[in-house]
Amino acid sequence: MKNIRVVAIDDVGDILDIIAYNLKKEGMDVETYTDSTLALRNIEQDPPDVILSDWMMPSPDGIDVCKYVKNNEITKDIPLIMLTCKGRIQDYKEAIEAGAEDFVVKPVRMEELVRRIKLVLPQA
Repeated sequence: MKNIRVVAIDDVGDILDIIAYNLKKEGMDVETYTDSTLALRNIEQDPPDVILSDWMMPSPDGIDVCKYVKNNEITKDIPLIMLTCKGRIQDYKEAIEAGAEDFVVKPVRMEELVRRIKLVLPQA
């Protein structure tokens, strides 16, 4: 079985470092981006298995990232998990309506994130 390839986008580098470290311990290949525009360009050129995107970032924010990914013929089938400090039910609905497959409230429990990544992947 090939490694799961994850792209993680967050404007806070320390958060990305923690996510990358823990997902790599699980055997996943992880690319991190603090610039969502650059991330989208690279995702389109080399689509990953899963995208993790923070919600509250400079433009494009996580909702815009999600809409872009889901409305792009090349990337529309890539599962996207929104990571956010927003925890209201309205926020969850907004993320799902934008196309996110899942929604994880920060601070992220890494065991939970790994489980959620595996759940959104198509079963082989």
